[in-house]
Amino acid sequence: MSETFTAWSRAEWVDTHTLELALPTNSVRICFLDKGIVRLRYVSGAVFENIPSYGVDAEYEPDYPELEEEETAYALEVRTPRLIVRIRRSDAGMEFIHRRTNMVLNRDAEGMGHRKTEWNGEEKVWVSKHLPEGEHVFGLGDKPWALNLRGRRFEMWGADYYAFKEGSDPLYKNIPFYMGLNRDVQYGIFFDNTMRSYFDIGAANPERLIFGADGGVMDYYFICGKSAVDTVRLYTCLTGRPPMPPRWALGYHQSKWSYGSEEAVEELVGKLRELRIPCDCVHLDIHHMNQYQDLTWDRTKFPDPPGMIARLEEQGIKVVTIVNPGIKINPDNYVWRSGFERNVFCRRHDGALLEGNVWPGLCNFPDYTAPRTRAWWAHLFKRQIAEYGVRGIWTDMNEPVMFPDKTFPDDTRHDYDGYSCSHLKAHNVYGHCMARATREGMAKFAPDRRPFVLSRSGYAGMQRYAATWTGDCEADWDNLKMANLQCQRLAASGVSFSGSDAGGFLKHPTPELFCRWMQMAAFHGFFRNHSSGEFGGQEPWLFGEEILGYVRQAIEERYRLMPYIYTQFYKYASQGIPVIRPLALQCEENPDTFWRSSEFFLGDDLYIVPVHHPGETGRFIYIPDGRWYSYWTDELAPRSLKETWVEAPLSRIPVFVRGGAVIPRWPVQQHLGELRNPPCMLDIWWAPNYEHSSACFSDEGDGYGYMEGLYRYMTFNYIGGRDYFTLVRTDLGHKAFMLPALTLRIHCLPAGVRDIRFTVDGQARDIRADEKGVYEAEIPVCFTRIEVSFTRE
Repeated sequence: MSETFTAWSRAEWVDTHTLELALPTNSVRICFLDKGIVRLRYVSGAVFENIPSYGVDAEYEPDYPELEEEETAYALEVRTPRLIVRIRRSDAGMEFIHRRTNMVLNRDAEGMGHRKTEWNGEEKVWVSKHLPEGEHVFGLGDKPWALNLRGRRFEMWGADYYAFKEGSDPLYKNIPFYMGLNRDVQYGIFFDNTMRSYFDIGAANPERLIFGADGGVMDYYFICGKSAVDTVRLYTCLTGRPPMPPRWALGYHQSKWSYGSEEAVEELVGKLRELRIPCDCVHLDIHHMNQYQDLTWDRTKFPDPPGMIARLEEQGIKVVTIVNPGIKINPDNYVWRSGFERNVFCRRHDGALLEGNVWPGLCNFPDYTAPRTRAWWAHLFKRQIAEYGVRGIWTDMNEPVMFPDKTFPDDTRHDYDGYSCSHLKAHNVYGHCMARATREGMAKFAPDRRPFVLSRSGYAGMQRYAATWTGDCEADWDNLKMANLQCQRLAASGVSFSGSDAGGFLKHPTPELFCRWMQMAAFHGFFRNHSSGEFGGQEPWLFGEEILGYVRQAIEERYRLMPYIYTQFYKYASQGIPVIRPLALQCEENPDTFWRSSEFFLGDDLYIVPVHHPGETGRFIYIPDGRWYSYWTDELAPRSLKETWVEAPLSRIPVFVRGGAVIPRWPVQQHLGELRNPPCMLDIWWAPNYEHSSACFSDEGDGYGYMEGLYRYMTFNYIGGRDYFTLVRTDLGHKAFMLPALTLRIHCLPAGVRDIRFTVDGQARDIRADEKGVYEAEIPVCFTRIEVSFTRE
């Protein structure tokens, strides 16, 4: 039996912010959580159970808005300071309207539908939305498709998709959040249902966007911020702001399937240091284990794990080890034995233990949706973390995967935090809960360090627990492009700490492809070169001296930019602001940008243009509003209503910096921490008749002192005129974390400049120009105001 909602008979307020509608056989609750966030829950009958949400952060605190209500013959309207929610009397359909502009942001078409499945009691649920002409749809996590998802149908059912292609679906992650952008319209919808779900974005009917699930209830959040980026911020705050990562985790990571011995690992690190390739981390895949058993070591190939880890630490290298959910059935292995004794493994509907084959052979699988299982799993990390000194844990195969059937049988039972269910409901959060338990273990046994967890799978809100990567891609140009789009999409879905297997995991890249991929990945949130060793090595020195030089330059530039990148992660952790942003989200005021996908922003002030095609040494790009300079040459980017041609030599990809921006930079280090207090350069690019604000965050780089005020947050307010500019600095936090020795570098003053007057806090100072025309001066670390004026010939 199928039903679509009809007229409602009664509307009453449950509390000051929750409205309940009574329909013939259903109930609807509309909860106004924020002036821009509305939750809608539809249930059969009248019972609204408080089933735990794995997506919404338990620490999320609503900012309930002031509401106004008005009834008309057509509808009931409830107004927040930002939104009008109109509930139609005819069919209980919802319409969301921007209060200031009176623009319709989103509206139901046929409304919500549901259908009972008699044999198992499950209820299929869906909502049908109008999909206006010109609306572009972004988000949904790691889908390998064009940024605009319109015209396609996608599913949420985490899958290990080996060698995925453009359009492969479903993939590893399950993030049911999308954004709609149209002229003067932007909004987001988060469908919080962990069952197998789908999003039909004009595929079946080009005028309809339909999302639904094979069970559970219809429970979704409508989100509208001040801008598209602010909508992502609100969604990230709802599903959980990420913890601040350890700074070393933002450096370069070297990995392979697999570095199979202590000798191989130490030889690798020696080569990195010999060739002066900055690196902070080496990952150990499954071959470091004894017969692929979690939290064990092959003592033949790795006879002294703590000694090796300590030696690598002395060279500035952190070690990350892999774990999988499949626990080999082996009474001689403490992990399996303790799990069996504590009854933490998943069982089938008849009570038998779930068994399946993965890398170690026949395995049982922990039920990470149970609190007691998560506590048991967390306790297992004592030796790795507290005794051996492992600094990161990589959770893999956690979609979850079994050979050859890919995942658990539907009748597998899960605790689901006290709301027992089948695997149909727990599948999409299994890896999410594994990452959570792993993070808890790292925090337990290294309480003074920030955990680093890398997870292949996750649900909405996975940013609370782990970084991620895009999975088993192939080394080809199509996958390079897909990696770029996937990382942008993940950031727009709340997960900025993401990257790809730079260079490709499968097959072997050409030197040019490897170079271009590494140049792009250096500007993504997570930067790891990972490959399958069966196709040969993929270390930077294996592609010839020329490519080694270019790749080294890309890695070095990430390390120079670390103060800027680290500041973006602080904004992400403290406010939910995405680190990288698709052009369309950053420049939503221009609908022409909705069609562009390769270019992206790193923070507000760096504009990155990857190269996606072989032999491409130049390309046409869009230049955003404002004054933009080449980051490499200081050449002013020409503004055009159409595309602009830029050079893209193999040595670098085009990168642009915003005029008026202050970019903090460090000297190159071979690892983050090689210099205890590195001197800092403040690079500023002149822009006339313009105002802009930049920032720099500084702290210890690890630990939790920043949460207790042990940090420095510096804001630089730039005001530029035709023949002058002023830079005003304000600081928050502890003086101990002021930037050390400061050098100011002024780029792109106009041609013919003379008679420069340079003052710092009212005191005249000398300033000099280098051979490239960049003006440079040493300045006090505690300055508050800089003024520069000049005349022209």
